[in-house]
Amino acid sequence: MTCRSSQELGAYLDEELDASQQTGIQAHLAACHTCTGAYARLRKRQADVRSHAPRYEAPAVLLRSVRAALRGKAANETKVALRTNESWLAIAASILLCASAGWNVVLLRSRPAGRDVLTENLLASHVRSLIGTHLMDVPSSDQHTVKPWFDGKLNFSPDVKDLTSQGFPLLGGRIEYISEQPVAALVYGRRKHIINLFTWPAGTTPGLRTWSHQGYNMVHWKKGGMDYWAIADITVAELEQFRDLYEM
Repeated sequence: MTCRSSQELGAYLDEELDASQQTGIQAHLAACHTCTGAYARLRKRQADVRSHAPRYEAPAVLLRSVRAALRGKAANETKVALRTNESWLAIAASILLCASAGWNVVLLRSRPAGRDVLTENLLASHVRSLIGTHLMDVPSSDQHTVKPWFDGKLNFSPDVKDLTSQGFPLLGGRIEYISEQPVAALVYGRRKHIINLFTWPAGTTPGLRTWSHQGYNMVHWKKGGMDYWAIADITVAELEQFRDLYEM
């Protein structure tokens, strides 16, 4: 499988490709962990620029000149208007480029690298499971079917709970690779939403906390020597309710 270049992913993000190319890259993202992570970072960078970069409105005189030029009135006035328009556009583009570069430097310097790599990998895995065909290796609502399925596939035994009566039905499970290690991904439902609960033996990651990004929320906690990361596009309050029920 050949990974996509940043230019191709950028063109896909900006919807500059034709339908067949868009479909091809979408299918590639569903199967490629590396490109999914790179695409998630591009989307974040785009959102950061849109949120923080200054916006400039063209002066009224410029708008009048452009409109006059477009109507074809007075060839000399048209040339002046177009020349003025190009100058303002060049200035605005330069300011936007500088602002974008400055904000990217600030954001990159302020990001805790270790935390973001992990959370971005988890987000990429969650999104990939939703748009691809690898949501579950063992589709089952029976915890006594899901838990034994992991035996011999991992060097730990995940705690699998059925929370159907509390509004979080067990749907199944699969194995994922996060930060170059195999982890258990338990799949739960919440109305029409999917919750991915990633778990593995606890490391040095900080304890209980929440995190939001690109419309997804994540809750992390530790218990019984295990790390747990629950991620979904439901509210943080619902994810915390899920966490509390799981810890009981």
